[in-house]
Amino acid sequence: MKILRKKSFFFILVGTLLLFPFVYADQTEDTKFENFELENGMKVFLYERHSLPLLNIVFAFDVGTKNETDANNGLVHILEHYILYRGTEMRSGEEIGKDIRSHGAYFNAHTGRDLATFELSLPSEFADFALENQREILFHLKLTQEELDIEKQIILEELSQVLDDPIKYGTSLVYQNLFQNHPYQRPIFGKKDIIEAATVEQIQQFHNNYFVPANCALAVVGDFDMQQMKQKIRSMFGELENNGFIPQEFEKVQPLKKNIEIEEEMDVNTGYLVIGIAGPDYNNEDQYVVDVLVEVLGRGVIPLLNQPLRGRRELVETISMGFGAYKYGGIIYVYLTLDPKKTSAAKRETLKFLRNARSLNFSKSDYQGDAQFYALDYMESAKNQIKFRFHQAQEKGLNLALSLAAHALRSDGEERGSYIANIESITSPNMRKAAGEFLSKAGYVLLSIVPKKQVP
Repeated sequence: MKILRKKSFFFILVGTLLLFPFVYADQTEDTKFENFELENGMKVFLYERHSLPLLNIVFAFDVGTKNETDANNGLVHILEHYILYRGTEMRSGEEIGKDIRSHGAYFNAHTGRDLATFELSLPSEFADFALENQREILFHLKLTQEELDIEKQIILEELSQVLDDPIKYGTSLVYQNLFQNHPYQRPIFGKKDIIEAATVEQIQQFHNNYFVPANCALAVVGDFDMQQMKQKIRSMFGELENNGFIPQEFEKVQPLKKNIEIEEEMDVNTGYLVIGIAGPDYNNEDQYVVDVLVEVLGRGVIPLLNQPLRGRRELVETISMGFGAYKYGGIIYVYLTLDPKKTSAAKRETLKFLRNARSLNFSKSDYQGDAQFYALDYMESAKNQIKFRFHQAQEKGLNLALSLAAHALRSDGEERGSYIANIESITSPNMRKAAGEFLSKAGYVLLSIVPKKQVP
């Protein structure tokens, strides 16, 4: 295995398809689960299972673009890059990379709106190395202007790639407009002038403020002994100082009062339509019904959006729909690719369909008599697809560790039970109610990306 230099730092859907809202995995004779908090405030989740001789470790910090300002937008991403690839007080970045490769590890990190995460997967026999390596790079960073400038150039190259990518650039514009006047509107990749001007002093101060144990959650999933792992963690991380950290609190996202329509010209051959609607936040119980609703409308085996958009009129080429929940707000999104000449018609039909979704029949129970026999049960099909993907994701220890760490920092602490049980409990009336609440009102952001006009 190897270190990945190309990171999916930007894409907003990183938590949507695999990192489902948290659920305690079923415990058996071969699995154990414990969570506790160190005296310095670090939250720890341990899930012991022996299906594979692998260890998956994720550190999550409650810091993202929400903690930046307009004057320092992009610092979290710079810091994440530097931690991942540069040196510490003990080793150079080159030495760290060599040590990671020699232990057969996968190593990566992500910047988000809520969190910054750092993950490591490797053979379980190297547990001590994994914990020591992560403690060193996360809490004993050594910043130099020379290495910072090198990393800044790499980030600027990534920024250029984002600005040339219609989906990534379009998604960023949707966020900026959907989350107006909220910290979530700031782009994850930052701003060019701020990145260019960033100094060691700025980055060091940001690191000192947020990369502390009281602002951190650690999740370990895999092949280990529970008691031994608890002792290792208490020994290695319990000595880190609590500097009196007090987390920031933010207001919840407020839905837009009216639609916003944007058209951008880019160097593309096809058209893109990106639609964003405010959805429920991570701690809102409506997130479960929205998961099912989105699966039925735009993700399932036979998404209902096919009917108005890909039927006789063939208004679009592809359809993708999803939902992402953050601590202070959520987003329901639709991606369409299409002939640019059909953009207006596709936009009109999509809005019409979504706004009328509150009156749709989703389940066989919505029909009477013989009609019930012939009806398609879209809701049950969607639930089955969600459960299948959920169990697939749980089989991957790294995905489960990411979910555990993120849940520790996003959750308000209220017990919500099993994710699958919540999905199973959804009814067709629940879905119509959610469609009415989130899809039937004004407040859409509609971004059209069309090819650049030819200059005569």
